[in-house]
Amino acid sequence: MGSAAASKLLGLLRDRLLVSFLPAEQLDRVFAAFRIPDFFFFLLVGGTVATLLLPRMAGLKGTDRTKFLSSFLWLVVTVFGVFCFAGALFPDFFVQIFVSGFDSFAREEIALLVRWLFGSVFILACSAVFGAAQQEQQKFLSVALAPILYTGMICLGIWFGLRDYGFVAIGIAAVFGALLHLFSNLGAYLFSGGGLGWWWRKPIDRWENFGSDFSARIGTNAAFQINLSADVWIASFLAAGAVSAYQIGTNLGMALLSIVGIPLGSATFPKLTAAKGNREVQKKVLSDSLKWIFLATLPAALIGAIWAEFWLVLLFNAEGELLRLGKWIFQIVVLSLPAACAIPVLSRIFLANDDTRTPLRVTVISLSVATAIAALLALVILPSEISVLGLGIGTFIANVLSALLFWYAARKYFQQ
Repeated sequence: MGSAAASKLLGLLRDRLLVSFLPAEQLDRVFAAFRIPDFFFFLLVGGTVATLLLPRMAGLKGTDRTKFLSSFLWLVVTVFGVFCFAGALFPDFFVQIFVSGFDSFAREEIALLVRWLFGSVFILACSAVFGAAQQEQQKFLSVALAPILYTGMICLGIWFGLRDYGFVAIGIAAVFGALLHLFSNLGAYLFSGGGLGWWWRKPIDRWENFGSDFSARIGTNAAFQINLSADVWIASFLAAGAVSAYQIGTNLGMALLSIVGIPLGSATFPKLTAAKGNREVQKKVLSDSLKWIFLATLPAALIGAIWAEFWLVLLFNAEGELLRLGKWIFQIVVLSLPAACAIPVLSRIFLANDDTRTPLRVTVISLSVATAIAALLALVILPSEISVLGLGIGTFIANVLSALLFWYAARKYFQQ
């Protein structure tokens, strides 16, 4: 959690530098560019590697552990490598799909950055495998350090290279940051006695039902990533600065998700997996985690909502339309922060017990409702000067509805 806080502060510094160095139109393009490779990363890797690898790797020792980790790594390299190669080779195709609301010149600038970012997420995908292996051993130092190195390198690239080299400086910095991310996790894995080899789908018993499990997790991730991408796509049709206001307001409003929710979800998942089928132990782990979440996020949500303008000016030196719209979005989103931080922990109750259907159903229902409402508000109902607020309302609905549905499903599970 401490390292997540440091990484998030660097992320806010990155956004502050972008706001300081770029006009609203170009700022929109940078945020839009990151969304495209992030879609594929979190769809295929970010939300699947740890939840697939940890339960199957549990109990493996020696050569069997090395065989499975190696097999998993080469699968990620092969499958995700195809997507990244296609993205780097044909960035214009993906830009046209994801942010078609921008004009042709803006799409060219976005495509230039997207090409580099596909390279960075490929490296991050490889790093994620070694990071998950460290989590399985309940060793979190490299996992904690890696995001700080990645985000810090992007900040340096913006500070020293953006004015002279444009968007290319951000892309190169992202690639070098991803390499540092990889070296952190790979080095820790090798230092702790891990090995690598040229095995494929070994040991055989650990790959049983892998395809169906992977498909279910992809379905869950797809709903979430489509929701995020739909928000950016909708914002690309709105006034200049809409993408930036939405991204900055949402990033700040959800800051504690990276600091509290996701780290607690990562830390509790090995414990929930080890207690598979033992409802009393799992209930205790869940209860303890949720207490920490609400203790940290309820005061933060109130403070953020009340002093929203103060935080935006302090952290980003925001002014004009960015301040006006970003403030409203931040206020709406930060009120859903406790629910958002509870979701990573609540969802892992089911994944730890090999139940992939419940997370899929909850995610699809909540995000479908939220995306539909956001699109209706932003594109049809709200006037153009405040239309971006529809996206903030959609994010609020997605977080609260998802948390409530997960809570209801968890209660039913513990009452069985």
